[in-house]
Amino acid sequence: MAPRTQHPLPALALLLLAGCGDAGGTGDTATTTGITSATQPSGEPTTTPTSGTTTADAATSTTGDPLPTTGADTHAGPKLDLGLPLDFGGQDTAAATGCVAVDLLFVIDNSPSMGPYQEALSAAFPLFVDEMVAALPVGTDLHVGITNTSFFVGNCSESTNNCKSTSSEQEIQSHYIPPTQMNDGENGGQGRLFQWEGKGFFAADTADDPAALKAWFSAAATAAGETGCSFEMPAAAAGWAADPANAATNAGFIRDAGAVLMVFVLSDEPDKSAEPVSQWVDKLVAAKAACGGLECILAAGLVSDFCYDNAADTTLKDFLESFSEPPIIGSIGSVFPNDPPPDYSGVVGQALAQVIGQKCDEIEPPG
Repeated sequence: MAPRTQHPLPALALLLLAGCGDAGGTGDTATTTGITSATQPSGEPTTTPTSGTTTADAATSTTGDPLPTTGADTHAGPKLDLGLPLDFGGQDTAAATGCVAVDLLFVIDNSPSMGPYQEALSAAFPLFVDEMVAALPVGTDLHVGITNTSFFVGNCSESTNNCKSTSSEQEIQSHYIPPTQMNDGENGGQGRLFQWEGKGFFAADTADDPAALKAWFSAAATAAGETGCSFEMPAAAAGWAADPANAATNAGFIRDAGAVLMVFVLSDEPDKSAEPVSQWVDKLVAAKAACGGLECILAAGLVSDFCYDNAADTTLKDFLESFSEPPIIGSIGSVFPNDPPPDYSGVVGQALAQVIGQKCDEIEPPG
């Protein structure tokens, strides 16, 4: 396989979107590393909000630096066309590079209060598809799937205070039922892929008309709904999505050699995943062993800007920052019911697509 021409990528600053709206008060504003945060409560209906405001950060990556650019292909030399078969006694020894597939796992919080955020993600997705198709070579194979953050069916009344659950560890554990214990039957729960229109995931090609993919995801993202357990566990959901325990619904979704895996989390709450973050990372790494493990996995998310850098609970932050590149993180928006979510296209658009395209250029094809 000949070396693939890389895409020249301009230096790109990642947009960290403005967070919470003003609820009528004048709360203090505190800035934390990489993302703007404000003193405000949980997004769940059981929590009483306090007023606060946030301001937008400058357009930077999570490290504060612009994304690196990718130069032209350094392997491709001049080609001679003399009309004759030539044999110089040697062969091209340059290593072929470039992924052949991209798998996108969207972990969507389906607890009460999430409807507007799901709709905003759905609205931003078509632009992301267009940008991703432009950033990847024609013929790159795509898989797009959704799982939710729920591991329990039944009464899930729960609240948080300062980004930490008010429930005991025992109560949190009681709302965590892994798929190895039992299948609770929830569509998209326990790390299973959400079944929509007869598909557990959508398979497409960058050479295809993207209209069908856009329509499928945009409908599925909102169909995830708000009926899930309020003990949200996105890291656990991502890990179990890669585990053989869910092969009945997930087999074939994650490809190994020659494929990029992107894990994207949409959640307005702290992560209550009940076991160590390393366990969920290890499950994903095991599914990408032939590709190179961590080096083939990217992460991103639209999350609570107040909670992401809050020292009370860093589970989600630790999980998303475990992979090969700093994650692309944006604000999910205000927790106040009358404040609509921001436009997510600053994150779910060119920024995310170009990081995927750049990572694809770095991965060796299978074989």
